[in-house]
Amino acid sequence: MITLAAGAMRMVKYDQFVSYVSQYSIMDFSSKYTLTRHTKAVNVLASKIGNDSCIVVWSLVSSEMIQEIFTPAAGYISAIIWMDVNNHGETTFAFGASDGNIQVYERSNDALFTFQSTTMGHSDVVESLAWDPVHRRLASAAGGRPHLWNLTPDKTLATITSQPEKQLYVARTVHFYDNGASLLVSYLESGEIFCYSIKPWDLKWHKKVQGRIGNAVLEGSFLLMSNLKDRVDKYTIPTLQRVQSYNHVILRNVPLQISVARQAGLIFVGGDDGFACVFDYSTGTYRGQLAHGNRGDQIIPITSHEGRAGCTVVTGSCFNGHSSMKVWEEGKSVSMEDNTTSPSPPSTFAGTSPTMQLVRFAIICMLVNIAIHALHSGTLSELYLLFHDSVVDGIRAY
Repeated sequence: MITLAAGAMRMVKYDQFVSYVSQYSIMDFSSKYTLTRHTKAVNVLASKIGNDSCIVVWSLVSSEMIQEIFTPAAGYISAIIWMDVNNHGETTFAFGASDGNIQVYERSNDALFTFQSTTMGHSDVVESLAWDPVHRRLASAAGGRPHLWNLTPDKTLATITSQPEKQLYVARTVHFYDNGASLLVSYLESGEIFCYSIKPWDLKWHKKVQGRIGNAVLEGSFLLMSNLKDRVDKYTIPTLQRVQSYNHVILRNVPLQISVARQAGLIFVGGDDGFACVFDYSTGTYRGQLAHGNRGDQIIPITSHEGRAGCTVVTGSCFNGHSSMKVWEEGKSVSMEDNTTSPSPPSTFAGTSPTMQLVRFAIICMLVNIAIHALHSGTLSELYLLFHDSVVDGIRAY
């Protein structure tokens, strides 16, 4: 059973961009069904969680709601992670909340999840969680610092690190690296990445990337990060050399989530105007969009799962009152509009952009104006003779 637990002018006008992408064909994905339960924003997806202090566990096969978990005392739920504790798959998860506490739940014999422990790990909103299955460690980030925990046999969290030095900026994401021997910590405003060795706890290196860091995903030896402005950048670890970019329009500086499906060769990025973007992972080519809502809707959370039947993607809406998730599955080609044509998207992605079309049109207009002026001034025949003589001389020389 697959389960989802949840909680200025540019050269290309944005209206033109939306017109292009709304007609662009999604090659591999179609909407399977929509899941609705939350009354407030869906913040992250791994499990479905939201601002209404509610976790909902769904079956992505049948769209059946398996369980609801209410945690009103914890505030809104801000981070969640599956923990493969015993190689049995999705049996345990942890979530972090706005009051700084971290709770652990485990699947019981009746397939429902039961509460195991709660730890007041931070005094700020838990921004990110990461799980290391090799050493059974959990990492969390809140405020300006990360924290490390051992998961004990009774499913409680035992601290590993004393309070690390607090940075001036928000610790946005944490990732285990080097088979769990190191921890990567990214900071939102400064664009800095810190790498710590875990045993002993010590700073190994500290580097800075281009732009700010919204969300980040560690994929093998690459770190993919949203710069909150106009793209997702892919950096190599540990050199932090930028090797590729996935360009897309960002209207608001919101931390859009990223999900990578390596078998499908795709990367999915949340959006802030009603749709998520799909890119080819290897080439960076824009593949299309997953249209979830209306213009202006924030579709920030996104996650993907790859199984025998192919790739399944889940997008979540981030607004109050009628939040929802949409489940997309790999299948037949589907056009996002009734129009069967698939024009090329803007040059940011591929093909001839509206910008280039405007430039070409301006050049043509300029040439026409020159010709008309020459005609009126009586010099057109002289220009023609000069051009003719130049061509003849060139042919003879050749």
